[in-house]
Amino acid sequence: MPVKVHVHTTHRQFTNGLEVIEVGGDTVGECLNHLINQFPQMEKALFAKKDKLLNIVEVYLNHTSAFPNELIKPVKDGDDIHLVVMLAGG
Repeated sequence: MPVKVHVHTTHRQFTNGLEVIEVGGDTVGECLNHLINQFPQMEKALFAKKDKLLNIVEVYLNHTSAFPNELIKPVKDGDDIHLVVMLAGG
């Protein structure tokens, strides 16, 4: 069973409206790379530079914050990654 990436509502425009994408990988970073291979526009939506997430993106692994060092957290088949975008407004 692959890892499931749950895409935040604001990013679903880049995944053809898909909320959950199945990917492979041994770490959160590898899983996100597989996501980007499927949906290249997600790279700019998630990353400030190659291995640095945008400061408004939070990653949860199995409903627990993966911070710090999100990208090197190990994952296994059946895990869930949730991508959360911190929004602000006034």
